[in-house]
Amino acid sequence: MRRILPFVLLVACMPLLAKDADAARELAERVAIEETMMKYVWSVDSLDADGYVSVFTDDAVIDSNGTLIKGHDAIRKVVTDLDALYARNRAAGKPAGRLYHVISNERVTLTGPNEAVYYSYWQTMRRGEDKRYTAGGFGRSEDHLVKQGGKWLIKLRKLTVYTE
Repeated sequence: MRRILPFVLLVACMPLLAKDADAARELAERVAIEETMMKYVWSVDSLDADGYVSVFTDDAVIDSNGTLIKGHDAIRKVVTDLDALYARNRAAGKPAGRLYHVISNERVTLTGPNEAVYYSYWQTMRRGEDKRYTAGGFGRSEDHLVKQGGKWLIKLRKLTVYTE
């Protein structure tokens, strides 16, 4: 009887253990997605073009109010162009105008075992000539991610930049 009791308890607890395992897997996926999105923000703000590109699929698209940026080369240019703009501003004796992102109201929806959508609101802050930080822009994002090679990557980043 002593040998059977642990087996009976294990069998009785299996549905609970399976449910906990599913919940743990889902939580791990959500954390991994949030890490990808934070790497995106930290990479662009720190002008890390390699880090920035690394969170996108090879065929990724950024749609910013209908302006499309497609593929790694064009996506890398987002960061290298910012770096060049900041250098020109400094050379002209102006503040660099660097952007710093503030992300809020994040929501992750797992739409399949290897697909998810990440929603958030964002705003950018930048230092002006008066040395004060002000909002540079704001809007919302809808990021469609896919899991490739065990990593969550952005396939489509749809930015709605509020203009009114």
